[in-house]
Amino acid sequence: MEKLTVVLDWFPNTNHTGYLLAEKRGWFRDAGLEVDIYGDVHGAMHLHGADFICGPEISMLDCLEQGEEMTCVAVMTQKCDSGIVSLKEAGITRPRELEGKRLTHWSPEWFHKAIGRVVEVDGGDYSKVKLLNMDVGDIVSTLGEVADATWVYENWENQVLLEAGREINYFNLGDIDPIFDFCAPAMAAAKETLETKADAVRKFLAVLDRAYREAAAHPEETVLEVRDRMPKGCSDALLIRSQKHLAPILLDEKGRWGRIRPERWDRMADYMVRCGVISRRRPNEYTNDFFEA
Repeated sequence: MEKLTVVLDWFPNTNHTGYLLAEKRGWFRDAGLEVDIYGDVHGAMHLHGADFICGPEISMLDCLEQGEEMTCVAVMTQKCDSGIVSLKEAGITRPRELEGKRLTHWSPEWFHKAIGRVVEVDGGDYSKVKLLNMDVGDIVSTLGEVADATWVYENWENQVLLEAGREINYFNLGDIDPIFDFCAPAMAAAKETLETKADAVRKFLAVLDRAYREAAAHPEETVLEVRDRMPKGCSDALLIRSQKHLAPILLDEKGRWGRIRPERWDRMADYMVRCGVISRRRPNEYTNDFFEA
């Protein structure tokens, strides 16, 4: 059995149903793989000896700039399902209305270049946004108390807020500027893994392709099958609503999971060069070569 370790970008949620389903049904084992999957809330990507790590394209580009040797090998959704959420009472319906409001952020500089652009494209002044450096683990206790707005994935935090009876405003960043329909969430592999375990990587991606096709076709059944790995306290209704939200954007027009469209990747990567977050483009940023033809 070939051993592989995967670090998720957050604690397990419906973005990761394919991983959990493949594990639950023994599909990794059937492919000759022993896969260890774990995750927690974090705002920075570090492999620390793992074979794969999940996160947004922007973090991967930043890691490459810092000398971390990794390559993106899959994207989890074919549309970036992320944006800014706030409670309706905060009155934030568009980026420029973040002025004077408390916005949580992560430490890397790319966060400010990204959100700063969205605010400015909408005619706002990013310097007037009140920034709070924090990872948000509990969105319900954060909004309206500690902060007014947070950058989230729509499939999860929005659903948690609605489940808690909160009225929210939300805008998808890609709807404001196409640059922000970038590859997120995505998964990168360590350079050493790609060089020494290439066959295992191909098998791993083939299993995930199968699992996510199943999740897209049967969102309710699959998410309930892995609910024991989901955060405790979540209702079946929340999980089903979240998985059904994701189902239409999991696969590409050919019904395949994980393939990276160059235009999605390149728009953000080129912007990261233009705004100085990374110094140059690199040939090993991403690849589709480990998927079956």
